[in-house]
Amino acid sequence: MKRNWLIIIVASLALILIGLIVKNKFFGKPGPGALQISTTPKATVFIDGTQVGVTPFFDDKLKSGEHTVKLVPEATTDNLVSWEGKVNLTPGILTAINRNFATSEAFSSGEIIWLEKISSRDKSSLSVISTPDQAVVKVDGEPKGFSPVLVENLSPGSHQLSVGTPGYEERTISAKTVAGYKLIVNVQLAQKIEGIEEATPSAELGPSPSPKASPTPKTTPKPTITPPEKPYVLIKETPTGWLRVRMEPSASATEAAKVNPGEMFPYLNEEKSGWLKIEYEEGKKGWVSGVYVELVK
Repeated sequence: MKRNWLIIIVASLALILIGLIVKNKFFGKPGPGALQISTTPKATVFIDGTQVGVTPFFDDKLKSGEHTVKLVPEATTDNLVSWEGKVNLTPGILTAINRNFATSEAFSSGEIIWLEKISSRDKSSLSVISTPDQAVVKVDGEPKGFSPVLVENLSPGSHQLSVGTPGYEERTISAKTVAGYKLIVNVQLAQKIEGIEEATPSAELGPSPSPKASPTPKTTPKPTITPPEKPYVLIKETPTGWLRVRMEPSASATEAAKVNPGEMFPYLNEEKSGWLKIEYEEGKKGWVSGVYVELVK
């Protein structure tokens, strides 16, 4: 008798399970996605051509799937450019858009952040994409490579992400990774005009300072027209038309000189965090970013 009851219970559970599968497969609908938007300055938000509000904006009842988002800055007197892009909302997952407007796309910046499920349940990962690419990516101050880059087996929790490359403003992002998910950050860096501070002579208390037609770097390297003995470094085109040589392998290190696209310098067989050591003048050594050089071996 007990056996018959057991068979009936198992059969009932099987019917319930089949019913749930059929319901989810044929009648179930994917849950909504969430979107959060922050901008500087304030902006009007359009989703799929419909005005839905202003920033800061949050909606956790949007239909999952692809949407077109347009952000129009309200400060029209500054001639700031609008932004438009596509996002793919995942059910139950928050997608965040941050945007800093400027007078042109080149000087604008921002990022889109979202999560994707991965196979590991107790670990998280981080994927960084950037415009321009080949930017130096640091997580909690530690260099992780050049974008696009994937950082695996990252401990879940809060992390400080910085993305930067010569000629562009470095962007710092506070992000939180979640166990079982990959955090994806798509960053746009704002181009900056370096060297403006050098166009203004430093304050000197001399009685009659001699006029200067144009600012000069601290050291003038001697360009090499014929290639030096291999290995050597060839300077590539840069957004500014020149490249800084630093005393140490860091964008914050003291500038030693400037070099120009097309110039070639002996490579000293030393590389640190994407920076290459060169001899930019006889007896003088410095570091250049690997983003804008070609190593010829």
